[in-house]
Amino acid sequence: MLKAWREEFRANQSLKRQIEQERWEQEKRWLEEDRTARQKVTAENSTDLAEHNANIRAATGISYLTLVCHEDTWTFMAIRAFGQWKPAWTQSTRRNSILDQPHHPDILEEKRFTVDPNLPEGRIKKLSEGLAHKGMQEVLLSGHNLAQLLAALHEGTKEDDVAASARCSRLYNKLVEFVKLIDPNAESGQTTGVRYRIDDSVDAAHVNKN
Repeated sequence: MLKAWREEFRANQSLKRQIEQERWEQEKRWLEEDRTARQKVTAENSTDLAEHNANIRAATGISYLTLVCHEDTWTFMAIRAFGQWKPAWTQSTRRNSILDQPHHPDILEEKRFTVDPNLPEGRIKKLSEGLAHKGMQEVLLSGHNLAQLLAALHEGTKEDDVAASARCSRLYNKLVEFVKLIDPNAESGQTTGVRYRIDDSVDAAHVNKN
């Protein structure tokens, strides 16, 4: 009786170890599949380094352009490029009678910018609050700003977080659409009147015109 019980116990323990081994092997395969899938997505989202360098060179040479986008889109890009941003902000250098106090918390917050975006009052304009412009804004970007945005978004395409990588890739490519229009041989000053809009939409058939 005791011998039979021992044999059964050993068999159960062996079966348990086998199940645990198979489970571990399956989890390892899943992890490897996930890692491979993330690497594939990251590769698809990323831009060739030589092409990226050409985009940076082209962007650096412009004077400025007016970028039109939703404030949430700009916030996502600005945080990555400059270290911080809040949707309600209309400038990166905020000064008034309260903020002039040296120990005011917002003064300390200003110093957390990793790169100075140099966007003073007047370079960010909130558009009217009608339905067509809800949350939209204009941002006057220098070539330096544009190059910084491209560099940060290109770096973001390499992240393991596939959602962040996809967002960075899409926004990077939207900015590159503008960069591709730049002609170094054209007469200077042509970009100063450009208003470039990030605003993908749906087919007109789906729009409620009432």
